[in-house]
Amino acid sequence: MNLKPVAGLAVAASLLLAVAGCTASPAPAGDETPSGGSDGPIDATAEGVSQEAADTMNALYAAAKDAGETELSVISGLNQDMAPVYEAFTKEFGIPITGNEQDEIGAPLIQDLQGQVTSGQHRTDVLHNPNGQQYVKFAQPYHVVSLTVPDELKSSANEIQPGADYKTATGDAAQDMWESPFLGFFGLGTFLPRAGALAPTQWSDLADPKYAGQIGMGAVTVPGPNQDAPIYLEENGALTDEQVQAILKNAGSNVKGTYGDAIAGLMQGQYAFMFGAPSSAIMAAAAKGAPVKFSLMSEDNYVVTHKFLLLKDAPHPNLGKLWLEWLNTKTAGEAIAETGLAPLNTDFAAAKSDEVPWTDWKKSNVTEIISSTKIDSERDGIVTKFKQWLGQ
Repeated sequence: MNLKPVAGLAVAASLLLAVAGCTASPAPAGDETPSGGSDGPIDATAEGVSQEAADTMNALYAAAKDAGETELSVISGLNQDMAPVYEAFTKEFGIPITGNEQDEIGAPLIQDLQGQVTSGQHRTDVLHNPNGQQYVKFAQPYHVVSLTVPDELKSSANEIQPGADYKTATGDAAQDMWESPFLGFFGLGTFLPRAGALAPTQWSDLADPKYAGQIGMGAVTVPGPNQDAPIYLEENGALTDEQVQAILKNAGSNVKGTYGDAIAGLMQGQYAFMFGAPSSAIMAAAAKGAPVKFSLMSEDNYVVTHKFLLLKDAPHPNLGKLWLEWLNTKTAGEAIAETGLAPLNTDFAAAKSDEVPWTDWKKSNVTEIISSTKIDSERDGIVTKFKQWLGQ
């Protein structure tokens, strides 16, 4: 399989289930990671992490109990998709994960984060967003000791855990501002009863006039994955300007205002195919009985890094750090693979990858993650083209 993966895509969740939101009484912030902690729930060998990482997690767990931190608050655009991972964390530590009732990306997310800063009412510990590099002003640095960058992705290390020399497209220092413990594939979502004899295998197939009215997608002028998919596919050479215009024409009235609406439209059979569909959302829908499937194209598929940031003035800082560390354990990795996402440690996907190959990113020939800084620096020019094509 010939892949040209890229990163930074903001993923929308399916609308099938949302995690209930609530807030907790703030606990003392504290920027230092507790030392010690050899005794605790995390066993280094069983979880496939170093002894240092296990000690760190056990110390954070003990510190959270001492500080009276009883819940973890996460803002994510993938609440439904992440539900099995949330459940595994709660089972491991007895700590519930709360957060935004609605999946938040784009403008609502910025409004939420800015509102917390302005009001001084900090209720969120961790942000989960593939475009996390755009939110570093709301975050604080934290070096995750449990994360190991695979040798095959060393050239893309800054997308996984940025180093001292890395800056975002706006010039913000990014060292240790996020970690990316897993990858997510984007491909083709199919509503099986409507597909019929149509069987696209390349992105350019969707530009063929025979797909008119058969394609759904989100509005390319709205920030988020609906906009990012054609940007990245132009950047990696999968589509030309003319082909993107043809796909937009074929989608016609099936272009939805939000990415979540585009996913919902596929689940409801409004169109046969979704352009740039996330593996985890489609798999979650299929698991609940929707007649849909996710598939990769024969070439030019792409991945995104899922970035996690510890927010400034987090009300539960020890639990926030524990979550970031725990995401690199075997327990977390196996739950991540169950959702259709790909943990960095491919050993953790072994039980799932025979059924769902892309949960092992090595099987899908991922060798590079294109820098989000590069993509962000070129975004405005490409979006200007989109607006010109649409007469906006």
